[in-house]
Amino acid sequence: MSADDNKGSAQVLRALRMVTCLAAEPLRGLSNKDLAEALHVPPSYITRTAESLVEAGWVMKDETTGRFRIAREAARVGIKTMAALDQHEKQLAEVRRNFTITD
Repeated sequence: MSADDNKGSAQVLRALRMVTCLAAEPLRGLSNKDLAEALHVPPSYITRTAESLVEAGWVMKDETTGRFRIAREAARVGIKTMAALDQHEKQLAEVRRNFTITD
């Protein structure tokens, strides 16, 4: 694996961890400093990662407070996943019923 691959992987993992942290504070959000401390990275890493997440619609920045919050796109992904899991659960229940019906 090249150094660029390692760097890219680290950025993706940091972004995912950042979204997870922000999901725990949807109303209040977290500051750059809060996120840097939680993720054990320099604040500059948070700034760069947040820029990408804001651009993707997963994170928003409150310009008044400077705090980052989870955005609608991240919430939509969670809701879509739960809906899909519910649908699969119903399908699995139907398959189980079909195998347990006795004549």
